Amino acid sequence: MSDAAKSKELVRKLGIRKGFSLVVMNPPYGFVQQLVDVRERLRSMQTDIKMNEGLSLDMIIYFSRSRKGIEENFPRLMEDLAPDGAVWVGWLKPKTLKTDLNEKTVRAIAEKNGMTDVDRLDFSDDWPMIKFARAKVRR
Repeated sequence: MSDAAKSKELVRKLGIRKGFSLVVMNPPYGFVQQLVDVRERLRSMQTDIKMNEGLSLDMIIYFSRSRKGIEENFPRLMEDLAPDGAVWVGWLKPKTLKTDLNEKTVRAIAEKNGMTDVDRLDFSDDWPMIKFARAKVRR
C-alpha cells in the first residue's frame, strides 16, 4: 500500500472529517506525517495545546506511555472537547517497553471520566488505540 493510501486509510479509520478541529498529543514517530494530506481540510490541527483553554475540539488524539499520564490528563482533555467530540487514546504495548498500561486500564480510566468506547484500531504493532465518546445518559 502506498504512503498516500495508508494516510487516507488512517484518516478514514480515525473518523476525521472536513472542517474538524483536531489536536494530536505525544504522537509516536510517523503518526503526524500520515495526517499531512488532510491538514488543509481541517479547521485546525495542532500537535500540542495548553489544556483548559475551552477550545471545543472535535477530536483529541492522545498517546501515553504511562497510566499516570492518562489519569492526570484525561479530565483536562474532557474540558477542551466539544460535547459531541471524540478522544482517541493510544498506549504503548508492554512488550515494547515496560509500561503499566493495557486495554482494560485505558477503558477503566475513560469510563471513570464519563466516556464510553466506540471503536478500536492499531496504529502500529506497538500502538493500539481506542476511540471514546461521552456516555449517553439514560432517562
